[in-house]
Amino acid sequence: MNDHEMTLYEVKCAVFDLLSNLNDEYPLEAMLVEFKKLFMDHFDISDADILLYDNNRFAPLSKKVTSRSDCGQVAEAITKNHPIFNVSFISHASDREYDFADDSLILRDVHLAPLAALLFQASEKWHAFALTPHLKTLKKVFGTFIGQVIQMHQISEKEKTYRHLFEVAELFNSTMESDVILEGLMEAVAGSFPAYDVNLLLSNEQIGKTNEYRLFDYANERASAIDAFLSGDLTIENAVDIASSLMNAPIRGRQGIYGVLQITAPKGTEFTLAQKGFIRSMANGAGSALENASLYEQSHRLVDDLRLVNEASRELNSNLDLDEMIAFLKDQFMNAFRPHEMAFVFYEEKGQFSVSPSSTTLFKEHAGMKYIESVSARFRKGEETVFDVNARKHANDDKEFKSLVALPINNGGEMIGFVILMHREEYFFSFDSFKLMRSLIGHSSLAISNIMLRDQLQELVNKDHLTKLFTRSYLDEVVTSTLENEEFGVFLLMDVDDFKFVNDTYGHAIGDLVLQQIAAYILSIVKDWGIASRWGGEEIAIFIPSATIEDGIDLARKLVEGIPEATDPGVTVSIGLSGWSSTDRKSYKELFQSTDRALYHAKNYGKNRFILHGAASAIKCR
Repeated sequence: MNDHEMTLYEVKCAVFDLLSNLNDEYPLEAMLVEFKKLFMDHFDISDADILLYDNNRFAPLSKKVTSRSDCGQVAEAITKNHPIFNVSFISHASDREYDFADDSLILRDVHLAPLAALLFQASEKWHAFALTPHLKTLKKVFGTFIGQVIQMHQISEKEKTYRHLFEVAELFNSTMESDVILEGLMEAVAGSFPAYDVNLLLSNEQIGKTNEYRLFDYANERASAIDAFLSGDLTIENAVDIASSLMNAPIRGRQGIYGVLQITAPKGTEFTLAQKGFIRSMANGAGSALENASLYEQSHRLVDDLRLVNEASRELNSNLDLDEMIAFLKDQFMNAFRPHEMAFVFYEEKGQFSVSPSSTTLFKEHAGMKYIESVSARFRKGEETVFDVNARKHANDDKEFKSLVALPINNGGEMIGFVILMHREEYFFSFDSFKLMRSLIGHSSLAISNIMLRDQLQELVNKDHLTKLFTRSYLDEVVTSTLENEEFGVFLLMDVDDFKFVNDTYGHAIGDLVLQQIAAYILSIVKDWGIASRWGGEEIAIFIPSATIEDGIDLARKLVEGIPEATDPGVTVSIGLSGWSSTDRKSYKELFQSTDRALYHAKNYGKNRFILHGAASAIKCR
């Protein structure tokens, strides 16, 4: 056996030893580095590098290539012949630091398909060996080894891929939570492609279900992403303008496409069939799971919607007053639709409007008025409803409300007000939610109208038609109830001095006008503090619960001093007042009698004054 035969024999033995150690836990790169070292040791090679053939190109394995982007540049640049080898697989040697190489080996499988290339600086021992017939056998041995290593690596990678797919499929089938599915998809793909950027482009219906997404923007997305979303097929784009290669996989279910999974790789990257199949399987699995989760969520939402409608219908048919009804509706809307802010607005005379106390804080401040005025203006222009889900005016303003819904409250075809709901996120209110809101407000409008009509009828019963003060019977009910529940208060009786003279001199029409002027002045002072009642004729009673004697005296003084100026012709009044508390156990009859005696004394003291029951003298104000 000559030296060359011995060298071939030793190389075969070394390659066999490497093959015997081959397993799926031994990295491909590490095995090929060992192979390169074996080659260099047996032929006294001082420097060498190995390139793998993939996607019709040779890619370097050397540690000199430190990033995936470098690989992409090499793959892109293999258009010129190497000055030595006359093989079109690499750029100018000096560009990639292969100027050390003066010889090469192209390693092929049994079908002569290229597997790898060895670049090296030839030694005398190699030159001598390369001239022998043993070179052909050596190439076959090396080709067999490289083929086995690559095949084992591919099997290992497929096993990992299938295992990964199985784990993700298991996750998809074990949950009905959309956010878990989408986050699991992102984690799986990002873990499989750590050197690439992975983006999730979701349609409007899926936003908010995960934090790792970008809203699919039809106007600004790349054509390849739009094509994937519309066609449902995976698309590849060599994006020269951004120096990247893009793979777009539609997230599709049986009933629709819910977004696009976009992989961004360095320029020139060619995705393998295995990579495409993996991404397609991931996206399709996520689409089916997401669809099932959406259907599950939709079924629960429908159950909740039905429960909401049933509960609302029951309450709408109950005997609630307007404030109670609005408070109930506000709670239902806040719980069901989760707006940040909400208001019930009702129109008043002369184009004015009032905001229900049940509205959220924003609408009790000046900041909320611009939204109410804007919505009101749109209704006046003829819009039947307002449904803005991307009302973005200032892109960086986190406090701006980007989703807004406004629905009219109608009474017999006439708009009497509207409800407005707002949220800071775009597309927060779905169209299904909008339809449910519209249905609820439609049913509620009738109930609200009935309550308002009932209140109007009750007001006709409870209030004097001339003065708009409460009737004596209504006052009796309120005083009786209050004496049982409150701790203290004051009661005033007022009589217009010489009112017969006014009627006789100016006529009863002027007398009625004077009474209306007096009533308006009293209401402007009392407001919601207490209630005022037309006691009979020109007598008026005022009842102020939770007011002290000092409060009553101050009120009486304002009335005695102010009424002459508030009336035309000017009249004066006499007032008697009396206090009560839970300690004196005074009945309504006793309270009235003591106050009436105080009024009698005020009249006897000369009118145009007030007197406190039990006081030594009357107090004249003019």
